[in-house]
Amino acid sequence: MVLHAAAATVPVMVSALKGLYDVTIDINEFIDDHIEKMKEKENPTIARTGKVLEGAKYGFGIGYLSPVIVIGAGQLLLGNTMAAIGTAATAATLTNPIAMTCAAVGAVYFGWKALSDQERNEIIEKLCKGFEVGAELVKAIIRFVLETSKEIFSSKNIAEIKDYISSAAEVFGKTLGDVTKKISDKVSDTFNEITGKASETIDKTVDMTQQAYDAVKDTTEKAASGTKETFNKMMKNSKSKEGE
Repeated sequence: MVLHAAAATVPVMVSALKGLYDVTIDINEFIDDHIEKMKEKENPTIARTGKVLEGAKYGFGIGYLSPVIVIGAGQLLLGNTMAAIGTAATAATLTNPIAMTCAAVGAVYFGWKALSDQERNEIIEKLCKGFEVGAELVKAIIRFVLETSKEIFSSKNIAEIKDYISSAAEVFGKTLGDVTKKISDKVSDTFNEITGKASETIDKTVDMTQQAYDAVKDTTEKAASGTKETFNKMMKNSKSKEGE
């Protein structure tokens, strides 16, 4: 099934993704430009993620729809219900749309295998309904992403993609461990949460200490000023008496 920009009815999830990325031009043109920008990046992780999407676009011969299905699947795995675009999600995407796309592709690569058969079927059903396509096409596109990503991503790429997933999932109230379901990632989430809170406590302590220091400094300066003023008066009175 090939969808064109001129089609009278745009599938629900295509509209949702257009809203998420604030697409105001032809969706096919946007996807082409988006992929090219990713491929041109010096960062190998971003460039290779762009190649995965490019392979999906030209490998299935259905234009923009295949890479958009990849992004849509990733969004669902990140925790985006795709029912309505939230302000936080849109803001995060507009700030760095490439990062959001890397997170989506990464979520498919790491998250799909972690799902139960029932969970996979539920997502496939949502994608079929949202993009108005068949289940076998969705399965084939996801399988392509899994196989291609495994071939081209290095260990460094994988580490960076996990960072993208973590940041994007946070926007939807989830963590990296929620997406990958790996014990190591859940431990990492807990560690980051603890260190984050510790850092916040330190910042508050430093701030309070600074405020206390400023208060003491102010009091000390006032006391010193008063002492100096008293001393000057005493010296002035002493000189006056000496002159009498």
